[in-house]
Amino acid sequence: MAQKAELDLAPELTQRMLRLARMEDDVLITGPSGSGKSALAQWIHERSTRRGKRFVVQNCGAIPKGLEESTLFGHERGAFTHAHQAADGIVKGADGGTLFLDEIGELPLAVQVKLLTLLQERTYRRVGSVEDLRASFRLIAATNRDLLELCNQGRFREDLYHRINVLPIALGPLRDAPDRAARIATEILKTSTMSPERAADVLSAVRRLARHPAAWPGNIRELGTFVKRCQLDEVDDVERWILAEWARRRTSESADRLTAFAPRVSPSLDDRKRYAGMIHDLASRGPRPKAAVSRKGSQDLASRLLDVFPEPLSLDEVQAVLGARDRRTLDDNVDLLERHGLIQTVARGIVAIWPPATSAVVGRRRGTWIPAGSGEILSLASGDRVRIELTSRCAGTLGVVLVTHRPGGSPAPSVLVEGKELLASKPTALEIELDGAGGIEQFLLHLGPPARRGGRLVEPMLDEAIMPDSAALEQGRRMVLTRWGQGWLAEHLVFHMQGE
Repeated sequence: MAQKAELDLAPELTQRMLRLARMEDDVLITGPSGSGKSALAQWIHERSTRRGKRFVVQNCGAIPKGLEESTLFGHERGAFTHAHQAADGIVKGADGGTLFLDEIGELPLAVQVKLLTLLQERTYRRVGSVEDLRASFRLIAATNRDLLELCNQGRFREDLYHRINVLPIALGPLRDAPDRAARIATEILKTSTMSPERAADVLSAVRRLARHPAAWPGNIRELGTFVKRCQLDEVDDVERWILAEWARRRTSESADRLTAFAPRVSPSLDDRKRYAGMIHDLASRGPRPKAAVSRKGSQDLASRLLDVFPEPLSLDEVQAVLGARDRRTLDDNVDLLERHGLIQTVARGIVAIWPPATSAVVGRRRGTWIPAGSGEILSLASGDRVRIELTSRCAGTLGVVLVTHRPGGSPAPSVLVEGKELLASKPTALEIELDGAGGIEQFLLHLGPPARRGGRLVEPMLDEAIMPDSAALEQGRRMVLTRWGQGWLAEHLVFHMQGE
């Protein structure tokens, strides 16, 4: 029953999983922590042709440093200090059955090479041995990391990634499937000793919480903990506790975890795309140097300037990236980018101005200003004020949109500011008084090149309250980028509670 609760596979997905289980190829399961990867791996094994054999589980992140190779392949006596006798590894234990390597992204590169050899040749050697041993098993790997990004960083072998990613399965976060959360809770409650009345209260609480934009960051594991706590304490008390936990969360480096979106110190892939788009968009506004028109040149330049550990890019390197044939074209391009606040010239070349601005949100409730930390969501009521403060590192044009989310409907945007000219290093502030019904107010700040449009101030139009999911918030972000094009983007979320 526990496994059924953790999986909750849709009928069409169940059929695909059954076909996959009967195949012999390796499987890669990706998904956030607590999303049911281990349960799915066992489910696949139990329906495979190896179901009568052993299902060996190993969390790669739990192996002591330096013992990864010995844990996987075993060792001979005297192979290393304290190796007083020979020992088999988990590969030997999984022979004929299924080997489940959880958190495979935690394996060191040296061990990844030997795992690749094992998967290709189906042979391996114990530590301290020269004898090749045969192995027959099916590999199921799982991770909550972005393996392709680890490949880009040189922390995971690309050839191993392609070798294990034969049959991929992606599990999404529970917050994106509120109905699934209710079904899983129902299955868990069937095994509990709660009275029917309390179980009904728990299920109602789960449905309410599932509408929260940051719901279930711990996914199925956290949902199970919530239900168990409700057996001990009052449901209302447990609901208040978990809401307080979610309110304290900060924006994670993992895109799978949601509080409020905010630009990161280390530029993300989206940052690079927006920055490249800003470079490329300059070509669409009148005659420009030919090299600036190239989309590939824009993307390459953005990638080099927004490297994880950026160094100034020399003018010779810029010329090579943009494909500028002469120095005049190069100088025109550099001047164009500098005049629009995308780069600045330093002694050793050019550097990116990114992020081009910083922003903060403060709420005023009952006469007291309440600052919000990075990624924190303020809770305010009608009549309270939201103050957004922004300082731009370069001249630009500010646009601000308020998106109010309502249940069962599309997000409704209201333009608060459009085309407001900002001066470099001069702070600006915007205050909004909340009115109307409660809900989630999504404030989106867009900073683009200067002098693109005029501006107007529009009163916000507020609708019914909802707790939007991540897809609804993303829809609001797309509205802003569609309206004003590529640019720096910041966001602040506010809980707008109806009444006092």
